[in-house]
Amino acid sequence: MTSKKQLLFAYGLAIHLLLVGIICYAAFPARAPDQPLRKMYQTNAGKVLFDHFTHTDASGYGASCFDCHHHPSDDDSALIACGECHQAPAEDGSKPERCLDCHDESDIEETQISSRADAFHNQCIGCHEEFEKGPQSSSDDCSLCHVL
Repeated sequence: MTSKKQLLFAYGLAIHLLLVGIICYAAFPARAPDQPLRKMYQTNAGKVLFDHFTHTDASGYGASCFDCHHHPSDDDSALIACGECHQAPAEDGSKPERCLDCHDESDIEETQISSRADAFHNQCIGCHEEFEKGPQSSSDDCSLCHVL
């Protein structure tokens, strides 16, 4: 049998090791990659896993960042997420402020802003047809992209 002193020592050691592990994990987090690797989108039709490497690698589709992430300048720091603009208008009907960074108020009033899902579909299907690779819009098989 173990003595009470040995048991307390074992518990104390376990607690100290746990605390050291938590502190090390918090102090030295994993560095985020320079380019995103994969992104999972949750949709009503099922999850869509987007793999950046497949789309940007020369042996894959060979697309550049600016083929999907459109912005007026060809500056990597100007790339913004689709959801920044393609979102539902506010309850008062106002447009997202991010659009006004580049567009005049009159331009936005005349243009219908697509929902994020519609913007993704249009962008993805257009690129797949242009590069003639991957799922095509002629296929009605949604499971090629949407995993249920």
